[in-house]
Amino acid sequence: MTRRSDRGSVAVELAILTPAFAIMVALVLLVGRTQSSRADIEAAAHAAARSITLSRDPTTAAAISHNEAIERLDVGSPSCRTLGWDLDITDQDATVTLTCTVDLSEAALVPVPGSVQVKATSTEIFDRFAEG
Repeated sequence: MTRRSDRGSVAVELAILTPAFAIMVALVLLVGRTQSSRADIEAAAHAAARSITLSRDPTTAAAISHNEAIERLDVGSPSCRTLGWDLDITDQDATVTLTCTVDLSEAALVPVPGSVQVKATSTEIFDRFAEG
């Protein structure tokens, strides 16, 4: 009975597992960028709606909130290439909907084409009993 040698088996295993590990890391980075962008846009939508409802002049506050959202989300960066802004102001509340296009091509170690749209909506009620 001859004994088989295990020499070189670690090199073969590494050659097989390294690409699989790299793909897994790339997917984690893609999901991380998407979820980070989603959290940022939700926070920006909430802050914009809250700012509008606390203001004495909702129309002026809407313009200021829009500019603040652009700065906060760093529009033009890979985490938010373009920003969509939709505002609905009624007598009772203000609803802000933000949509960002997240560029996935710069998020991974391997080239990944495409982008994903991330959307957040926040509604805040006007405080009619505030001092002022």
